[in-house]
Amino acid sequence: MIDKKTQGKLEFDKIKNLLINQSYGLGGKAKIEAMKLSNDVNEIEELLTETEEAMELYRFSEPNFLAQLPIINSYLAKARVNGVLYGSELRDIYRIINAARLAGRQFDNKSNKYNRLSKYYLNLQVNLDLLKKIDNAIHEDGQIRDDASPELRNIRRKISNSRAQIKSYLQNFIHSSEKQKYLQDSLITERDGRYVVPVKQEHRSEVKGIIHDESASGATVFIEPLLVVEQNNLIRSLQNEEQREINRILVELSALVAVNYDDLLANQDILHSLDLIFSRARLAYKMNAYRPLINKNGVTALQRAKHPLLGENAVPINLQLGKKYDILVITGPNTGGKTVVLKTLGLLTLMTMAGLYIPAQERSQIAIYDHIYVDIGDEQSIEQSLSTFSSHMSNIISILKGARENSLVLLDELGAGTDPIEGAALARVILEELQQKNARVVVTTHQSELKNYAFQNQRVENACVEFDPVSLMPTYMLTIGMPGQSNAFSIAKRLGLSELLVNKAVNMVPQNEAEISNVMRQLKESHDAYERSNRELEAIKQELQIERNTLEEEKLKWQIEKEQLWEKEQNEIDSYVRKIRNEAEEAIKELKETLSQKQEPPKWHEVEKSRRKIKVLGSAQKPSAKREWMDSVIQAGDHVLIADIKQRGYVLSKQNNEYTVQVGNMRLNVKAEQIVKIAELEEKPKPVRNQSFLEKAQTIAAEIDLRGKMVEEALEIVDKYLDDAALVSLSSVRLIHGKGTGALRKAIQSHLGSHPLVGSFRNGNLNEGGHGVTVVLLK
Repeated sequence: MIDKKTQGKLEFDKIKNLLINQSYGLGGKAKIEAMKLSNDVNEIEELLTETEEAMELYRFSEPNFLAQLPIINSYLAKARVNGVLYGSELRDIYRIINAARLAGRQFDNKSNKYNRLSKYYLNLQVNLDLLKKIDNAIHEDGQIRDDASPELRNIRRKISNSRAQIKSYLQNFIHSSEKQKYLQDSLITERDGRYVVPVKQEHRSEVKGIIHDESASGATVFIEPLLVVEQNNLIRSLQNEEQREINRILVELSALVAVNYDDLLANQDILHSLDLIFSRARLAYKMNAYRPLINKNGVTALQRAKHPLLGENAVPINLQLGKKYDILVITGPNTGGKTVVLKTLGLLTLMTMAGLYIPAQERSQIAIYDHIYVDIGDEQSIEQSLSTFSSHMSNIISILKGARENSLVLLDELGAGTDPIEGAALARVILEELQQKNARVVVTTHQSELKNYAFQNQRVENACVEFDPVSLMPTYMLTIGMPGQSNAFSIAKRLGLSELLVNKAVNMVPQNEAEISNVMRQLKESHDAYERSNRELEAIKQELQIERNTLEEEKLKWQIEKEQLWEKEQNEIDSYVRKIRNEAEEAIKELKETLSQKQEPPKWHEVEKSRRKIKVLGSAQKPSAKREWMDSVIQAGDHVLIADIKQRGYVLSKQNNEYTVQVGNMRLNVKAEQIVKIAELEEKPKPVRNQSFLEKAQTIAAEIDLRGKMVEEALEIVDKYLDDAALVSLSSVRLIHGKGTGALRKAIQSHLGSHPLVGSFRNGNLNEGGHGVTVVLLK
């Protein structure tokens, strides 16, 4: 398993601190402190699913029921042995029960969607009877309420009446012109729970009563007048009765707590576990992290991974291990980021084993190991009189004894701290031993011999962290497949060392080393040239793709325009036919009128004229409206354009003169004259364009997430979204802006107040996201 020393070297304790900062209460913090790492893939998948479901729930409503939850273990243990709980302790127990009630309310009707979290929520036991009894008896500040019982209410009323009588008498006493000359001040005070008046020392004998106290200077004595002694004694007696009744109430409630000991303890554990889970979700949002894909095959593939403690400015790395190679040898300059690569890999692996999302691109892979061994940093031990090299070697010997097939080994500056030749030889045999054990290894080094070892052996690969020889600064970029170059000569030259001395040093390098260095430099230059060419080709490919998409759009536009022209021509033809028909009907009418005239013989020249007109009109041909761009036959599988709605689809079947056409995820039945056959278009990324009505209707969601947007940007998005929602006749939508400071919510709601499409709006209900969501009803 992963020991505490390894976790410390990889700074996992700092990740725990980040997680603690996201927790809601002491119980969650305690759960985080006691958090265990798992190497069981199924268990880790469950932990990651918990995090995923919590992130989804957190989008709509924050689990405020977890805020400031107490730890009640000691109270429950006290009640279990017939101890009497204080009011404040009972109120803490009330908070646990009430949190369980609120948690169940938040999760109501969601168990089908959140299968993993439902195991927590559905196991919460809410004892409403105990909840009400504590709330009716104990105030939020832990004091016993007056109406905790009829007896207590009666006693406190008597105490209140007695106090009022005493105060009334003493008010008359201190405002009496006869008594005022004896008093130091005209006020009533208390000493030991009894009402007294301040009397001047020299007049103490003039006021009959019991002296309870005197001032520090001795100038004032506090006397309880004899006429209120009996009432004060009555109050003291009533207070004793009050305390006995309070004790009875506390004993009764404590006994009920003891009866529900198991349920209360289980509720507390579930709520604190939920605190831990939601802390993981909040940290994932804070880090902009994603769920990793996990395996037990030793395959790691990180894409744009960042060290989680370096923030947004961290340089992302791409790293693979276990697929094509099992050992990665990283070389590069000091302070170039080699150690950061080791720590990033190790720390992201530990985070995954704790069920945390990682700051890497989506679908990055993390291998789960049985053991992780680390040798990083200065291991010099003054207490044991060990040098840095000796301490490193002791640690590596321990690693070699424990490492096996499903182990990850991270070694920093292997072979350093001793003679370079001997150090390189030791480093090589150490890597050979680890390779023989089938461990996964990432090692950083300055040893050139290890670069050669990576070239010469299967399943071993070189990598380097880049260095800019112009600025003399590391770029922190990791390049797989290339060893790091020695930049000592170029750096020395740029810093001002004379060219004569630099050339003299170059000539001192052994011939074979110089040749290897030249080969590596040429290889690096070729690799860089290849990368540049590859980027240029990719840019050209993208440009060609854009042009092709543009041409496809133009082709579709051309086809639509032709269809529109055909429709226009068809309308003109229909209009012409109607005109001819009307004229024919008029001619026939005239002929009938001529033949029906019986007053005089028919004027045959007029009859003949009408007959010829009808003959001409009857022979008129309907103009042709043939679509020359259509193929003669449309069959199943052909791609077509539906003219009426300007949408593309493909034919599923034909029945008589009607076709069934698949358009997106809809099936439409259309007449033959409504469709145009078009060439099949390859599925390529489409350029950004305005969506049609149907596309909007199919794709627009009933909510939009605006969290993290600036106000101006968010308002622009809201306007476009409301236009689209109104276009497809949505009645209501949700704008998710989060809670935060409330500035974004205020700006959005102020904007909605004057928006022409908005009928009304309101804050979301608890199950809709609360104040983190605005629900808009459209006109």
